[in-house]
Amino acid sequence: MNNNYKIIRTIFENVFQRVLECKDNVTGEIFYNNVITSQKIIKLIDIDGLKNLNSNILSCYRTEDRIFIVTKSFDTMESEVRNVKDYVSSKKLSLKQQFYISKKIIELSSNIFSLTDVVQQKILDLNKIYIDNNDDVIVDCNLIFEQEYDIQDNETFKRMGNVLHYIFSGTEIVDYNISELVPPDMLKIIVRCLTKEYMYPKDALKELNNSPIYNMINPNSNMEDKINDNVVQSVKVDKHQDILEETITESDETDYNLYDGEKNDDSVLEIYLDDSNNGSKLENKKTKNIDTKKGLFYYLNNKDIKRLAISLVIIVFVLMLGNYLIKNYGKDSENVSGKNTDVVQNEGNSNSSNNNDNDPNKNGEGNVEDSSDSNTVTDSTSIYFNKELLESVGYTGILAEIDEDIYVEGNKSLVVKNDGDEKVKALFATIDFTDPEYNYMLKKQIAIAAKTKSEKDVSSLIVLEAFKDGKLASTFHTTVQIYNDMWSQNTVPINVTNADSLNIYIEFSGKNKVWIDSIYIDVVK
Repeated sequence: MNNNYKIIRTIFENVFQRVLECKDNVTGEIFYNNVITSQKIIKLIDIDGLKNLNSNILSCYRTEDRIFIVTKSFDTMESEVRNVKDYVSSKKLSLKQQFYISKKIIELSSNIFSLTDVVQQKILDLNKIYIDNNDDVIVDCNLIFEQEYDIQDNETFKRMGNVLHYIFSGTEIVDYNISELVPPDMLKIIVRCLTKEYMYPKDALKELNNSPIYNMINPNSNMEDKINDNVVQSVKVDKHQDILEETITESDETDYNLYDGEKNDDSVLEIYLDDSNNGSKLENKKTKNIDTKKGLFYYLNNKDIKRLAISLVIIVFVLMLGNYLIKNYGKDSENVSGKNTDVVQNEGNSNSSNNNDNDPNKNGEGNVEDSSDSNTVTDSTSIYFNKELLESVGYTGILAEIDEDIYVEGNKSLVVKNDGDEKVKALFATIDFTDPEYNYMLKKQIAIAAKTKSEKDVSSLIVLEAFKDGKLASTFHTTVQIYNDMWSQNTVPINVTNADSLNIYIEFSGKNKVWIDSIYIDVVK
């Protein structure tokens, strides 16, 4: 954009930014100049990420103290693009068009997933999404910010599900009520978006590409891969055919004392030359039988014997090498694990009386698993909920219990029981940042993911408490809906700046049981 333009009016202004409607003096084109001055918001915006989107951005750049986002005005492009709401309501979209636009929406969600949560929220809005005449999705990047900090919860999956629902039904989702107009394959994707069962939008895209309805209305969607597979198979068949013909030719040129005879079950060449694909034999080739009394090597020439010998040598060498590696590495592994076992056993024997006296399980505060019982933790719930970890962070409050009857993966889950109408708050996971294995999570955004299920539908809180030097440093909570008829995926993002440990609780009111499983915690960005 050049600087030869005039300002028509200010269409939006707050303490963070100012949006100007401008007109190019040369072309007469109307555009918006979004000037962002808040330094906190500037840190939240990835200019390169915005430029890579299919949007109305004319220019986007940063100066020393501000960001400029210059965008086209969609009001002057009504014949070329329309807002997704108007596009769906004014046109009777075919099922193929609906799935095509839905795929573009999921691809858009995947493209913006690396941006900050607040920018994702601003972009994935029904009022910001436009469709052109080719059914391609265009984003209005004239972003308006009402706050200068990132939002607490990522809303991309929820918003993506709402947009997909609108494409098929013409209405937004209200209180998780999904329209009957949504086809089954898309219904499954929308529900999983609302319950946050996906880790990334590309997981939803993969499910869409593999859905029966999508493949039925787009029979050529995977044709390229199928063609490539057929080409590979064709090459293999042709090569095999050439080898067979070469073998027959050599057999005809060499006197192997083969004789013509009637077809029988011991005819090796007859079986080898049989084409199982079309049920016919190779034409113009004479069927010959082998005299099995003379043995296989009688019919092999020097070339075949050399090939067979080389193959046997290679196989024997690989087996011997594998056996050598297994013995040596297995021996080292046994030595290391043996030493560790001795140390654990010696410590256990010397302190057995003290451990029995101080066992928290004897106080009735949950059946916490002792991580020292086995060297390898195989269940996700045991990684962040075990006796050794709870002792290291010094937690002595109410704990979840282990349930080996109801679980979604592994061999157990965690359950929190409430036998009364009062509120219950129980810890189900904790992270010790003083442990070198987990201190890389500090000063990064981490995601806490878990699957939940309840005896009755309940609105619960996931409560996070960060501790520093034994004192509560900060707390955060978010509301999640837990259902009795299915396991729901819940993901909570949080930034941990400076803490020694992070305790994670489930809190709800009323008589109920809540199960928690598939607990995964890691850095997302």
